[in-house]
Amino acid sequence: MSKIIGVKGNIVQIGTDSGKIINVNSSSLNFLPQIGDEIEVFRDGDKVIVAKKQPGSNGAVNVNVQQNIGAPVAYVQNKKAVNKVVYCLLAFFLGGIGIHKFYAGKIAAGILCLLFCWTFIPGIIAFIEFIIGLCKKSDANGKIWV
Repeated sequence: MSKIIGVKGNIVQIGTDSGKIINVNSSSLNFLPQIGDEIEVFRDGDKVIVAKKQPGSNGAVNVNVQQNIGAPVAYVQNKKAVNKVVYCLLAFFLGGIGIHKFYAGKIAAGILCLLFCWTFIPGIIAFIEFIIGLCKKSDANGKIWV
């Protein structure tokens, strides 16, 4: 059984049964990867299929995603999994002063929103981010990547 051995930014490191490490882009997964998760890794030519083992399912898996092994892996900086409901409420009610930015771990953007809140531009941007947050699909834990 393969396991997730590391999560760095948007890259998930998987330790396989054969001792190899495979890097997979976490945005291609349908679940929030956690270190220690037991997963199944299947290869089909140049594609990798990752399936998460569900607890109490007698080895059954129900999540299939694919990624080309040879494809370059994009390293996305400043992405964080946040609760969708909390993020959207903060963006709607307190977005004009950038509270949702602080919640998402974007401190510099939050400070900029605070500095320019008198222009109402951060409020307009926060409303747009509120709508984007509502449209994003959350994972099983109710989290979205921002």
